[in-house]
Amino acid sequence: MESIGVARRLERGKRYARAERVLTVSIEPGLVTADVQGSRYEPYHVEMTLRVFTDEEWERAVEALASQALFAAKLLSGEMPENIEDVFAEIHLPLFPASTRELEMACSCPDEVVPCKHVAALYYVLAERLDEDPFLLFRWRGKSRELLLREIRRRRAAEASGRPTARAAEASLEESMDHFWKLGEGFDAITIVVEPPAVSASLLKRLGLPDFWKPHPEIRGSLERLYDKVTERAMALAYCGRGREGTSEEE
Repeated sequence: MESIGVARRLERGKRYARAERVLTVSIEPGLVTADVQGSRYEPYHVEMTLRVFTDEEWERAVEALASQALFAAKLLSGEMPENIEDVFAEIHLPLFPASTRELEMACSCPDEVVPCKHVAALYYVLAERLDEDPFLLFRWRGKSRELLLREIRRRRAAEASGRPTARAAEASLEESMDHFWKLGEGFDAITIVVEPPAVSASLLKRLGLPDFWKPHPEIRGSLERLYDKVTERAMALAYCGRGREGTSEEE
């Protein structure tokens, strides 16, 4: 927000944000809304709109993200790559607003200056929300986290098997009842590749330290080392057919 020319006005909302006057925040496709407590009894209603990417634009974005193994692996493990904006810039889709013209801001307060201090307060709180969960930025641009990851998985799986990546129409459950429990076409063509994960201990990194764990702060490091040993064991079994002691599984 500072880079697109509203730095001076942001300072006016910092005090409101730090005083926790932003009571509610909702992030939906194309729209962020908030209630901000001002000097009056009733809080002011703030809205901030950003253009939602079209289906065709999201198709390009998913293709770009899925085509890079490291980006796809990090996203699928719940991590946001630090240079995610570079991928969107390459396909000419700025993930962040590039100018104030891309944002429409409104507040129910009588202040005619835009952004007012209530909108500026929302900037700070929104930044904190995006820092806690960067996937909310995708939601603001029109794609939920669950749907984005599902489409990346679908494209990665299709590319790995050599199948076309065109999106197929999904039948409803009622339409699928007659063949729900039957194997689909092409089941025999599925290939399984055993390889180390692109992101080590991705589930641990995504979940963080459990709330109940107090005695020792290095639980994640210990589990990561254990998982690495499990990975080595799995690779040995997959490609050598032998266990740690050098005996085959059949023996």
